[in-house]
Amino acid sequence: MRVLVVDDSAFMRKIISEMIRSDPDFEVVGIARDGEDGVHKALELRPDLITLDIEMPRKDGITALREIRLRCSDFKPAVLMCSSLTVAGSDEALKAMRIGAADIITKDPAVVGKGDAGFKTDLLEKLRAIGSHRSTTARCTPGSAPPARQIEEHPEAIETDRIRACVVGSSTGGPPALEEIFSKIPARPRFPVIVAQHMPELFTRSLASRLNQHCPCPVSLATHGTVISEPGVYIAQGGSHIQPTRVAGGKIVTRLLESVPGAIYRPSVDLLFRTGAELFGNHLLAIQLTGMGADGVKGAQDIQDRGGQIVCQSGESCVVNGMPKAIVDAGLADCVLSPPTIRDLLARAQGDVSDGCKHPTSHFPAGYRRSA
Repeated sequence: MRVLVVDDSAFMRKIISEMIRSDPDFEVVGIARDGEDGVHKALELRPDLITLDIEMPRKDGITALREIRLRCSDFKPAVLMCSSLTVAGSDEALKAMRIGAADIITKDPAVVGKGDAGFKTDLLEKLRAIGSHRSTTARCTPGSAPPARQIEEHPEAIETDRIRACVVGSSTGGPPALEEIFSKIPARPRFPVIVAQHMPELFTRSLASRLNQHCPCPVSLATHGTVISEPGVYIAQGGSHIQPTRVAGGKIVTRLLESVPGAIYRPSVDLLFRTGAELFGNHLLAIQLTGMGADGVKGAQDIQDRGGQIVCQSGESCVVNGMPKAIVDAGLADCVLSPPTIRDLLARAQGDVSDGCKHPTSHFPAGYRRSA
């Protein structure tokens, strides 16, 4: 796969290029010193993949991404945004994903400059994942693309009236999908939704803030000791694993763990699914969204064993169809749906009982115990 590296730092261009060249699956076909140069090089070189810095002179990464999406629509390069690990950087990175970036990677120049093995592994894994998906969807010449295949969806397979809680697993390409599926949850929802999104801590804070501003229902960050006392959406703090736990009085409290045996990504979707199954049994709905790897398939087996229900995002709508496909291939999915259909299903399950109040204080589902 052919890669274009765009960064205003000559040092970072050199390091990132060397890391990419070390893998025989990739060829660095060009480097660009800023966003404006990046757009010109993208048009000239027609790469499969682009690594794109966010903060650059002349033309920043967000502006460059918009132009690349517009002017390179005939060959559609997949774009990996390189963001500084700051609040501002995380906000801009999430904006980039809404515009069309496939994924984001955080870079600390002091760490990357030392040839950090963790950064290198993450970089190559992300490029391979988004590049492999692109190769199956963006290799048609203009005018030659076949008509979109109509996917038959069966949301009626889900029994919404017995749902008392929902757990969501999400990774590569997940934030825009989360924004879509939560966009119609009423302001006074019926049950809690807990999300494990593979992201660093600052990014999940920005994600929770963004969703709370743009979704009708209350959205908050679940940190260590957060009491899930009100139905709403809870985004697990990134960089740790989340384990919802029932404590005295029937309260559900979120515990954060630094490590979980066998877990590659944080927070672990497998752990969230497994503990959700233990807490809610056949009253649980699980939703597996886009992402690379197979995190969630073991937890999905626990959900099925306890009578819960599982929805997977359709492969055609995924940025990377790894995590949903693993569950589907294991025969654990009750149905496979696009984000708009998941959105409507979740809104119907939550029940529109809104009175215009953004943050409810008294509406609880049957069987859901309010905290003292």
